[in-house]
Amino acid sequence: MRGIIGVLVVASLLGAGCSQDGTSESAPEIGDSTAAQLQARAFQRACLDMICPGAPIYAPDSTPEAVRQAIVGQFTDEVQYLSDAELEQLTAPDGRFSDSATMIAVEGVRSTGRDDVKSVNVGISKGYRDLTGRTYLFLWNDTEWVDTTPDAVNVTVTSSVS
Repeated sequence: MRGIIGVLVVASLLGAGCSQDGTSESAPEIGDSTAAQLQARAFQRACLDMICPGAPIYAPDSTPEAVRQAIVGQFTDEVQYLSDAELEQLTAPDGRFSDSATMIAVEGVRSTGRDDVKSVNVGISKGYRDLTGRTYLFLWNDTEWVDTTPDAVNVTVTSSVS
C-alpha cells in the first residue's frame, strides 16, 4: 500500500471552477494566518459532513503547524497527525481504519473565478478503499470570509469519490 496521504492528495484534486457569471468583488489578499484559518474551517466542515465526532480523527503528519494550531483554536485538539507507516498499522484487512477513524487532508487555499470566493480542497477517508474529495468555498462579505456553497455564489466545483 503506497501512502494513503498521497492517495488523498490525488483524490482531492478537485476543480474549483470559474464563476458562471464572471462576477467579482474586491477582497483582501489571503495571508498565511487567514489561509490557515480557512484550511481549519474546511477541515471542520469536512469532519462535520462525515460525522466523524465520536471516532478518532486523523490528519497527515505533513499538515503545517499553522493549520494544526488553527484546528485546535477553532475545532478540536483531538486530531492525531500520522505518517503513512502509522496509517498502515491502523488499517484493517478490509482496507478501512480499524478504529473507525476519519482521515482528513486539507490542501492550500485556491482562487476561483471570483476574487471574493476562495476554495480549499479536502481529501476525506475512512480507509484505503474509501476516499472522497470535496471542495469547500469561502466568500468575502466585505468584512470577513464566510462559509458558502457553490449554488450561493454560482461557482462550479467538482467532487470525487472512490
